[in-house]
Amino acid sequence: MSKIFFINPPAPKKNIIVIRDLDRSGRQSMEKTIWPQTSLAYLATIVKDSFEVKVIDCIAEKIYWNEFEEIIKKEKPKYILTNVISSTLTNDLRVAEIGQRIGAVTIAVGSHITALPEESLRNFPALDYLILGEAEETIKELVSFLEIHKNKNELDDIRGIAFRRNENIVITKERPLIKNLDDLPIPLHQLLPINKYNLPFVGKGYTFVTTSRGCPYQCIFCRSPIIWHRIVRSRSVKSILKELKLLKKLKIRNFLVHSDVFTVNKDIAIELCQEMINRGFRFKWICNSRVDTVDEELLSWMKKAGCWMINYGIESGSQKVLDQAKKGITLSQIKKAVYLTKKVGIKAWGYFMIGLPGESWQTVEETIKLAKRLPLDLANFAVAAPYPGTEFYELVKRNGWLISSNWEDFDQNYSPIVSYPQMSNQEISRAMKKAYLAWYLRPSAICKLISGIKNWNDFKTILQIAFSHGQWIISKN
Repeated sequence: MSKIFFINPPAPKKNIIVIRDLDRSGRQSMEKTIWPQTSLAYLATIVKDSFEVKVIDCIAEKIYWNEFEEIIKKEKPKYILTNVISSTLTNDLRVAEIGQRIGAVTIAVGSHITALPEESLRNFPALDYLILGEAEETIKELVSFLEIHKNKNELDDIRGIAFRRNENIVITKERPLIKNLDDLPIPLHQLLPINKYNLPFVGKGYTFVTTSRGCPYQCIFCRSPIIWHRIVRSRSVKSILKELKLLKKLKIRNFLVHSDVFTVNKDIAIELCQEMINRGFRFKWICNSRVDTVDEELLSWMKKAGCWMINYGIESGSQKVLDQAKKGITLSQIKKAVYLTKKVGIKAWGYFMIGLPGESWQTVEETIKLAKRLPLDLANFAVAAPYPGTEFYELVKRNGWLISSNWEDFDQNYSPIVSYPQMSNQEISRAMKKAYLAWYLRPSAICKLISGIKNWNDFKTILQIAFSHGQWIISKN
């Protein structure tokens, strides 16, 4: 039986934690978050009946390049699939080079290569195939074909791939999205090193549960539409409960709902919460949400079902900036949602972006003021990064505001690469540092952090986060 390895590549440097995902994250983590590779588990599960599969999560397992290469040489997989993100692009595609040296077929997935297939194949000759967009049906069809056929002329009928034919790059027709997510198998979480995934205030031992794919909103900075096209598809409650039964069997008690907006469908969210309560599930879980999709009834059910924190994409304290980013929310909705969340007893984590179109020192001050006024338990201030394939990227490129064409600079934690007439990239960097200091150097914020410490691992995590942020704040770059 042929082997397929699904790879989360090593980091560019030792002791760096890189967050990779197929449609969302692409950055170095200052919070020491180790991201579960459930997306790779989905792909492995889809072909497990016909192939010997393995997920190698080099970030979680702390596998660096020399060790990774030795593993590949020893195991000799026939196929190697790697997830690729913009901010570690050249690093990630060392996987393809290593695979090529042992004669493996090399495949890449992710929003970066979906947005830039021709450039990716042209610049990285060790890559054999790209899977564009939603990958499950495509990977199954592609590797099944390659097991039998050698003639690339017949690959044109496989939708959603890109490859070379002689000197030409071929991009086949787009593959339609899977209509019913219940048709996908439950991902084999046991393929993943669950006990090594780390999240602040959760500790080690959590995973992702995908309840839906896609987001219907118009935010210009989001990468989700590159894969999911702003089309929302929800799994049935029955399907989600089946996965939760597996987690219970595996003794996994913590999960993060891996969906753009868990609360986008109120009826499904409430039904799921009610079923979790009725079945006696005792999970602790977190989700992402929008402030305009929650109300007290929904939040109350979520609290009863074990939800203890909600991550809200607030982005800015300036209505002008929110409107230019097409966020589609108001400042009053932000305040109402956060206060309701705290009222029912759920913690609130606010995500903010510095450097969206229309940003100025005045709007930064409005963001800091709002963040300090809201009863948030945690706050994250990220640089607005115009990733390829987003409307934000096209906007800044068209207006001459983009100051780097090096994809490795596209990191929403470290690299302001947009410079506006009214606010330079250096000022955006200073603004991010100012926001962190203004929010966290307050007695109330410090007390909230201390109150969240439950064990030695929490204490170490807080110290590591404080140290990494401190190093970044005092750095000149």
